[in-house]
Amino acid sequence: MKHADFDPVASLDNLKDRIERLLCKPVVRRAPAQLSLDMEPSQSGHQDSGYAKKSISDFLDFLVALVPNGDVYLFGGVLRDVALYGKRGFHSDIDLVIVGDWGSVAKHLEYRGASRNRFGGYRLQVNGWPIDLWSAEKTWAIAEGHVPYHGVASLLETTILNWDAILMNWRTRRIICHEDYLEKLSKRILDIVLKPNPNPLGMAVRVFRHLSITDPSAISHKAVEYLTQVTRRYSYLQLVESEVRSYGNQVIDQAVYHFFAKLALYEGMSFQESWDIAERSLLGEGIRLANLQQSLPLSAHRQAPPFQN
Repeated sequence: MKHADFDPVASLDNLKDRIERLLCKPVVRRAPAQLSLDMEPSQSGHQDSGYAKKSISDFLDFLVALVPNGDVYLFGGVLRDVALYGKRGFHSDIDLVIVGDWGSVAKHLEYRGASRNRFGGYRLQVNGWPIDLWSAEKTWAIAEGHVPYHGVASLLETTILNWDAILMNWRTRRIICHEDYLEKLSKRILDIVLKPNPNPLGMAVRVFRHLSITDPSAISHKAVEYLTQVTRRYSYLQLVESEVRSYGNQVIDQAVYHFFAKLALYEGMSFQESWDIAERSLLGEGIRLANLQQSLPLSAHRQAPPFQN
């Protein structure tokens, strides 16, 4: 499985334009969306929420009116995918966070038959597309004390990947992200933001899928350490079985998994030494990376350092 052609946005204003053009029209679902990391398969049914023929922007406008003293934010995946690939690359669920009168929003969602998840959020369908909604102050990482809440920008520290650390206020169209967000996105530098997660297997699957689909040009030390730890905890088969349950397909590259499993054997060496040994070991076993992984630093690390601090 390969994403749409890489087409990174030139600016935040460019991203706003892409999002508005996408969401102000009915969105045609192109591929099975992933399950939310805290949704069980039995909870993800396609209930009729009363929004079958509404555009996503209509729904967002309604929510904005429902919280006149608050705000509605797009969060993470939809912004990431549209920033990376344009509207043709939009394949994720839509995550929304609410700042303000969460009680009124929750009451309306329950009236519409939205599914409740384990952490106080809701899921419903809008024009056939899964929407997950949360109270900003009650997201898992904040509720569990992993990240203190100092306003909605605190959510930038709660994501799995740095590419997901972005918010857009639907009322004002203001985008909130770190200053280097677009630079790292356009250069495809992959990093882990927060390791604690209520679904560690689902998190591992998501990170390995990103390696297989988005072809990062560089990955941080933190990400390398995380991926080697994953191979100690989960077998390749466990990852694939979870991936197929959640996404309905398999894209995780076995060669990439084995590479990080090799790295885990050489803990204590420098990154460069362990990287060289792992690569030679993999080649000695006749295992080569698939074409989707050509841009990973596995084949280019001798010319340029593959890691970012």
